[in-house]
Amino acid sequence: MHILRELWTKEIEEPGVKSSYEYVLNLRERLDDILKIAREELEKAQGRQKHYYDRTAKRRKFSVGEKVLVLLPTDSNKLLMHGRGRLKL
Repeated sequence: MHILRELWTKEIEEPGVKSSYEYVLNLRERLDDILKIAREELEKAQGRQKHYYDRTAKRRKFSVGEKVLVLLPTDSNKLLMHGRGRLKL
């Protein structure tokens, strides 16, 4: 509480307290900047991945009444697909 009172009233008795407080503020600002840069890079990477996926992806059209094969993940392994058979749309 002593440190907070000093910072709020701007009466700093020890120079080390101010430098520690400034260090924390500077660290938070740098972390915010790093977070912003990381988000921008993530968006760029996602855009590149989407571009490469879309180059080979094929658009599929289904009409009403057409039979389609439905694959759903199993309860035990989300990567293992279980066929539910041909169902009508």
